[in-house]
Amino acid sequence: MDEETGLADLAEDLARVLITRLDPLADELVADILAENPGYHEAALVSLADLRRSCRDNIERVLQILGDTVPRGDDPYDAARTTGSRRAEQRVPLDSVLRSFRLGGRLLWRGVVRAAKEDDSLDRDLLLDVATAVWTVVDDASSHVAEAYRTTELQLHRLDDHRRHALVGDLLRGRGRETGFARQAADELGVPADGDYVVFVAELAADGTPGLAMPQDVLAGYGVRSVWQPRDQTTVGLVALEHRPLRAVLDVLRAGARARVGVSPAVPGLSEVGTGHDLALLALRTLPAGGSGFAVLDERLPEALVARSPELAGRLLDGVLGPLLRLPEAERDVLLPTLAAWLETNRSAAATATRLYCHRNTVLNRLRRLESLLGRSLYDYKAGLALSLALLAYDADRTGTPAQR
Repeated sequence: MDEETGLADLAEDLARVLITRLDPLADELVADILAENPGYHEAALVSLADLRRSCRDNIERVLQILGDTVPRGDDPYDAARTTGSRRAEQRVPLDSVLRSFRLGGRLLWRGVVRAAKEDDSLDRDLLLDVATAVWTVVDDASSHVAEAYRTTELQLHRLDDHRRHALVGDLLRGRGRETGFARQAADELGVPADGDYVVFVAELAADGTPGLAMPQDVLAGYGVRSVWQPRDQTTVGLVALEHRPLRAVLDVLRAGARARVGVSPAVPGLSEVGTGHDLALLALRTLPAGGSGFAVLDERLPEALVARSPELAGRLLDGVLGPLLRLPEAERDVLLPTLAAWLETNRSAAATATRLYCHRNTVLNRLRRLESLLGRSLYDYKAGLALSLALLAYDADRTGTPAQR
C-alpha cells in the first residue's frame, strides 16, 4: 500500500472513530467558543441551542468528508453555508464566525491525537499528514461559510436599503404623526424619535454625484446622528440636532457641498420631518440655478416668500417694476442697479453714490426718474417693501431658480 493510500485510510479511520463521539465533541467546541470567542453569546446574537446545533452539524460534515461517508446526494458543505447565511442574518461579524471555525479545526486535531493515542496500531508517522487533511477540509468549509455570509449580507443590505428608503418616504409623507410610527421608524433607522430635527435637501452635482460628500459619515465622526436617502434627483437628510446649534452642523458639512442645498428650520421630532422637507425644498428654490452652498430658510425668508408662489411673484414683478423693465436696455441697466443699491444701503443717496462710483446728485436725479416712472414714492414704507420683493423676484427670474423657470 503506497503512502497516499495509507494516509487516506488513516484519515478515514480516525474520522469514523471521532464521529461516534459527535455529541461530546460538539459540547467541547461550544465551551471553547464561549471561552475564546465570547462575542457570539455575550452579545445575545446567537443562542446556546443555536450555537450547539451549528457546532454539531459542522463537525459531523467535516468528519463525513474526511471519512468519505457523506450521504449520497448531500452537499458536503451545506452545514457551512447554512451557518454562514444564518450568522449574517444575526449580524455576527464574519471574523467571529471564521474564528469559531478555526477553533473547530483545533478541536478536531485534538480529537485526532486522542484517538491515535488510544490505538497502538495506527501509523504515528502519518499523523502530521492527517493534520494537513483536517485543516484542508476546515479551510474549505470556512470558504463556503464566508461565501454564504457575504451573499446573504448583500441581500440583507438590499433589503435594509429598501426598508430604510420606505421608512424615510413614509416620514416625509407625514406618517410620523400616526401613533407609534415615529418611534418605530426611529428604532429601525437608529435615530431618536424626539428632539429637534433639521432636514437637508441636496441637489445632484453637475457630474451626477450627490451634492454633499458622505454627509452621514462626516456627521457621525462628530457624534451627530442622521439618515440620508436619495430621492427624486436629490439627497434628503434627516439630522438630529440633539441640543446642538444648527450652525455647528452646517460648519461640519460645509466643505462637502458641491451643489445647492436647502436647509429647513428645526422641527420638533421625527414626526414633523415631512414639514421640514417641504421647507427645505422651498429654501433650495431660493438659490440661483447652477450654484452651490447652503440656503438656510430662516436666513432667506424674503426670497422664500417670492419662491413660494411663482404666480404672485410674476404679478409682483410686472405690477411693481413693469414700467422700469419695459424701458430701453441702456436706461433700464442704469436705473435698476441704482434702485437696488439704494434699498440695500437703507435708502442712503450718499452710500448709493459711493457704491455706484457716481455723484450723489446723480443718484438723486435717478431716484426722481424712478418715482415718476413707477408712480409711487420711494420713501413710503410699503412701497419700499414691494420694491424689495419685486427685485428679489427679478433676480430669481434672471438667474433661473426653479420657482421661476
